[in-house]
Amino acid sequence: MHLLRRLRGRARLSRILPVAFLCAHVSPSLAQSGQASLHGWVAFENVAYVDSQPRATVELRRESPDSAVVYSTVTDAHGFFTFDRTSLGRFILRISAPHFRTYSAGVYLASDFQGNWAVQLRSDSVP
Repeated sequence: MHLLRRLRGRARLSRILPVAFLCAHVSPSLAQSGQASLHGWVAFENVAYVDSQPRATVELRRESPDSAVVYSTVTDAHGFFTFDRTSLGRFILRISAPHFRTYSAGVYLASDFQGNWAVQLRSDSVP
């Protein structure tokens, strides 16, 4: 009788262990990181891509008008920028460069969002 109970207990355990193992290894991959990232490229009107690119300042501010800059970077020599591991929420993306019109757009960054943004800044001299 004692042996029979032990065998039943092992049978139950052999059914439970694979499920417990699966849950333990799947749940971390389903968890949200609570962070986002935004990558982008800035082109400049009347500047060929093969020419030396002006540098642009790229900022993310909270959505309220009087909000301070939360994240800021400068484009590289090819016009690329990146914000890794940002917080979540609504932001204003602002891109500016000398002699070009400032670009501004609303952006919502959700958990684990990995977005790409491309913009062409227009010259100040264009009406």
